[in-house]
Amino acid sequence: MMRVAIVGGGAAGVLAAVHLRRRRPDAQITLIDASGRPGTGAAYGTHDSTHLLNVPAPRMSAWPDDPDHFTRWLDQRAVTPAESFAPRLAYGRYLQDQLVGADVRIETAEVVDLTPGDPVRLALNDGRCLSADAVVIASGRPQGGMPDSLERAFAPALAEGADGRIVLDPWAPGALDALGARRPASVLVIGSGLTGVDVALHLTVRGATVTLLSRHGALPRRFRATGPPTELPNLDGLAEEVSLEQLRAALAADLAHAAETGVDWRQVIDAVRPRTARLWQSLGWEDQRRFLREDLREWEVLRHRMPPTIADAIYAAIDSGRLIIEAGEVADVVLRRKGVELVVTTTDGSVRRRGDAVVVAAGAAWDRRSLQRSALWANLLAADIASLHPCGVGVRLTPDGFLIDAAGETVPNVVCIGSIRQGEEWETTAIPEIRSQAAAIATLLADDTRDQPVRAPSLIRTAPELTGAAASYAEGVRRLLAVQDGASTAFAAAVAEDPGHARAHVALAMIATERPDRAGGPDAVTGHLARAREALAHGSDEDRSHVEAIATWCEKGNEAGTDALIDHLDRIPDDAVALLVLAPSIAFAGAGDALPDAWQYVERFTGVHGEAPWYLGLRAYGRTEQGLWYDAADLADAALALDPGNGNAAHALTHVHYETDAHGAGLKWLEDWIPSDGSTQRYVPHFQWHAALHELAMGDAAAAARRYNASLAPPHSNGVRCLVDAGSLAWRARLHPDWVTPPDPMLVLNEAGSLAFNPQTPFIAFHALLVLAAANDPAAIRAIHVPGASDAQAATLRLIGEGLIALTAGEPRAALDYLLESMGGLASIGGSRVQQEVVLETALAAMLQLGAPGQAARLLSRHRAASAPQVTRGAVN
Repeated sequence: MMRVAIVGGGAAGVLAAVHLRRRRPDAQITLIDASGRPGTGAAYGTHDSTHLLNVPAPRMSAWPDDPDHFTRWLDQRAVTPAESFAPRLAYGRYLQDQLVGADVRIETAEVVDLTPGDPVRLALNDGRCLSADAVVIASGRPQGGMPDSLERAFAPALAEGADGRIVLDPWAPGALDALGARRPASVLVIGSGLTGVDVALHLTVRGATVTLLSRHGALPRRFRATGPPTELPNLDGLAEEVSLEQLRAALAADLAHAAETGVDWRQVIDAVRPRTARLWQSLGWEDQRRFLREDLREWEVLRHRMPPTIADAIYAAIDSGRLIIEAGEVADVVLRRKGVELVVTTTDGSVRRRGDAVVVAAGAAWDRRSLQRSALWANLLAADIASLHPCGVGVRLTPDGFLIDAAGETVPNVVCIGSIRQGEEWETTAIPEIRSQAAAIATLLADDTRDQPVRAPSLIRTAPELTGAAASYAEGVRRLLAVQDGASTAFAAAVAEDPGHARAHVALAMIATERPDRAGGPDAVTGHLARAREALAHGSDEDRSHVEAIATWCEKGNEAGTDALIDHLDRIPDDAVALLVLAPSIAFAGAGDALPDAWQYVERFTGVHGEAPWYLGLRAYGRTEQGLWYDAADLADAALALDPGNGNAAHALTHVHYETDAHGAGLKWLEDWIPSDGSTQRYVPHFQWHAALHELAMGDAAAAARRYNASLAPPHSNGVRCLVDAGSLAWRARLHPDWVTPPDPMLVLNEAGSLAFNPQTPFIAFHALLVLAAANDPAAIRAIHVPGASDAQAATLRLIGEGLIALTAGEPRAALDYLLESMGGLASIGGSRVQQEVVLETALAAMLQLGAPGQAARLLSRHRAASAPQVTRGAVN
């Protein structure tokens, strides 16, 4: 007798059980469900009869060969669908009825581990073990999952204890009932999809005023019976392998054709559904990741539509003022005495919204974090029995649904059904797809002569294994691209193993140019460049071009170096190191400021570097410089999912948090990241500086002072970073009324040395002015001269310097005049807005000394309004 264990008692598990019973009447089927309510799951466990299915009842039969089965069941029980849309609770009871008729053994427990074999062994959370000849994993919807950005936003409030004011999973048993019992007058609901719509209706009919918040601020479209799906000549004409751009263009063409011929757009979207798996699989995994990041929100608005009666109720609630729809990204969450306050980033800047409670209705997917929250999936991944799909959602599976392990081998006797298959098939969360999978799995398991699947193809190209100097150089490049410490050590190992390794020599020269403390000091630059050029006698043309471009940057500075690097990249566009040097990011201390439109230039290489985490991180930081906070966070999250220690991605997130006033979320994230994934960072003190700025913004100068002493004061930071970070914070400390004992600027000056008195770039000169002002050295301030600075840069630096001198001399009116005049030229001296904002703070200090707090407030308001975030609503490309 065949023994089958089904893990999960939601719709997928129930359908797998009943179809298997039909195919194998003699099988011993055990359904293991932790909820104790098999047949309901998250989707159909609601007790609210106003929650309707979003698919018409005739499409919801459990049996593909009997499409009227569910509608007959409804008729027999006198359940009348609302315009053919049945209550979700009715569908849960329908599934329970199917399960009762299947004579399935029920175990109320959670499967926490699985050991493949013949038989497969299952470990339960109560200490028991079960054995089965085959296992069907029907995990269903992950619980309590949130997108990365929301998880960061909520982390500080959840750490405090939300006391029922925050509902992370509205479909958790009793969650909405418990919230309703509190009788909230106003509720903020995050997410405007179908879940958000259901939650909003549940609350508004109970007297609450609800604000639906989502990035796009768009509701699902209304369902209309528009006729059969239409033809899709453009999508059907696509090749087996296509790019995301080709897929977008084909869909747009089919939608345009439909509009021209009077066909409703819904008929186009409905026609896509049976083609979804093929189209999804025609994309490479990098384009799949891009779709999830760039297109998913817009697609879901069209794909998942509201039943007509639900749409009527929603629009009636809007008209009555009981429901408000807003576009914005939740950046920070703060608990207040009588409710919750959200900091929301909108097209007009950061705004604050308060409610008695907050409900997260943003949906959930089996991404890396959700998988780790599941004991079963976490253990399967840790044991390499399962492997995360490279698109970032679900796990790798064969076409039949068998697990694929980390080595690319098929795991025998373990097959998956439902939403865990999204990475492979995408459209796999609705009943029509799940019942087809259930029928196919039942047929597969019922066949005693079936062959086990063969080795699965690899989705990711693996680089050849390197040894010796090549391996050391590759490790140096990896660390350099991730802005991690140890790159110079790896490059030094490469030249030790191969003294003729030209690229390793020039890499050491490059690091020595930017960070004298890391690769032998300034005197090492000439030596490394000479050895690199000697080695070129045995190098390729690409090696020669690479070495000479980097050498020009080292020897002649930014302007000439920029021209050389661009010329080199025109010939060899896949040179990641050259592009990293060219971009004005944290990677080279913001020194690369000679390239106009630097971030537009970086974007040109998307087709070359794709989803490489270092490149995503670089693009993310570029989006912060452009004020595109949503896009920056999306790209940073994508990079950190692939490489949690990526420096440019982490740096981008710190800027997003600061600029969107998400100080609580930003500080919590940094305090978690720095000692873990950030511990190998090349610029750890810089992230500590960002954390200190959050503390100052939150009014905790004492915490900032402690952080300065513990993590920023020399020798914790050194070289140019000491000047930029510790030095600017020392000046901010002098301005802050609650920083009791400002840091000694002389320690910074001693560490910075000639950098402070003979800066070579306007960016470094700007920070030298701040430290010299903290040290009350007007003569040194006026002596600052930057070789090669433009007239505009020199004028801006002069105005800043005179403003600092005037303020320290007790002349706030003169200081204010100089500083306000300088602000128009701040962009020309480089650095981020966070760094340049110290000039604004100094101007505000001058205003306060003049006794003009109202004027200071207006200046701050204008400054914030002038740099409002530009929202592109996911159009990251």
